[in-house]
Amino acid sequence: MPDSDELLELLQDAEDRDQLATARVLYEAILDQETDQVALQVLYAANLIELGDLTTAEQVISQIDEIEEQETQAGLLTQKANLARARADFSTAESFYREAHKLADDGGENLLNAAVMASQRGELAKAEYLLREGIKIESEFQSDAWFNLGGNLIAQQRYDEARKCYDAVLVIDPQHDLASEWLEDLDQREELLAEE
Repeated sequence: MPDSDELLELLQDAEDRDQLATARVLYEAILDQETDQVALQVLYAANLIELGDLTTAEQVISQIDEIEEQETQAGLLTQKANLARARADFSTAESFYREAHKLADDGGENLLNAAVMASQRGELAKAEYLLREGIKIESEFQSDAWFNLGGNLIAQQRYDEARKCYDAVLVIDPQHDLASEWLEDLDQREELLAEE
């Protein structure tokens, strides 16, 4: 069996290629050699959730008891949220995502996930608030926040505001096809209404 450094290299390669089954085997091999790797256990839990093995993921998460590093704790909370999300427990997932967001600078990713959970429960006003908070964070997720806010506003029939959101997405990412499609859809809607 290769040593843990070689296994970590293989693991990185498997993760880069989205080879989930291979990554699982490598996580397990590394954790057999180094049982105190809390950050790696958190990533292993994420792998299990992605594979759909929620029972094992829950066991791994429950084994991680004392976490000293704030960023590792945020990662654990994110995985608890992902587990709750996979089980369609959107309220619990939202709560964990919001806690994780408070602990770590994640570019607003957990905040956006919390907004999605609020939307799943039909709490559009709460989701809108969370998305607007996400927009304030300059990160790679800013266009996602604008895009999701546009969808939220369409659900609330606030079409002019939604249009501004999709315009903002295209300023950030001019090649964003879905934002362009939504703008076309809104244009067609206006044309139909004008004909009545």
